[in-house]
Amino acid sequence: MPSLSANERSTPVIQAELFMQMEQMQQELQALRNLVEQQGNTIQRMQTDQRNRYLDLDQRLQDQTQRLNALEEADPPVLLPTPTSAQRQEQQQVAQDQNRSARDAYAEAYALVPERRFDEAITAFNRFILDFPESRLVGNGYYWIGEIYMAQNRTQDAERMFDIVVRNHPDSFKVADSKYKLGLIYARYGDQRRARDMMRAIIADHPQEPAAALARAYLERQS
Repeated sequence: MPSLSANERSTPVIQAELFMQMEQMQQELQALRNLVEQQGNTIQRMQTDQRNRYLDLDQRLQDQTQRLNALEEADPPVLLPTPTSAQRQEQQQVAQDQNRSARDAYAEAYALVPERRFDEAITAFNRFILDFPESRLVGNGYYWIGEIYMAQNRTQDAERMFDIVVRNHPDSFKVADSKYKLGLIYARYGDQRRARDMMRAIIADHPQEPAAALARAYLERQS
């Protein structure tokens, strides 16, 4: 039987090595495809979460606009001045003018939020709070700063703003919403017990507020 040359003997070895290299390359390619798919899914989830956050913020902006309009319509009427009450009417007019100026400053800050000019909005709300500390809209100003911080993932800063609304402005109609946001923040921290306690408190203390419906939905998802 004739002997094989060195080149002829190495051909099967070379073919086997090439086959193994091709198998390895296919495995590596599949691993890369899996990694790309996982990253794509992660990016899609992040985009969806961000979009939902902005949709929630936009809805709350619309609700805020309606409530602000209601506040403006509820202003006390200006009494017609009479010769016997001129000084009193003048004082009332000054107070009303100051209130209207506060609303204007608040509206200017608020208008920056739907335009996504968040840093400018924070500055404007802080200036409004400083200039009109007695305004009934101060609690709203703190609330919207907190909402902006949430959109920017500045969770601790947002928690501080919502806590200010709850503790220092109990008459603000953003109290229930602030409590709901605090509940979500506690959940983000991993403190589910505290988050559920806050949601139950919202339902008990503010049963007619939209935040109560959100709190009920949250508790149902956790059950």
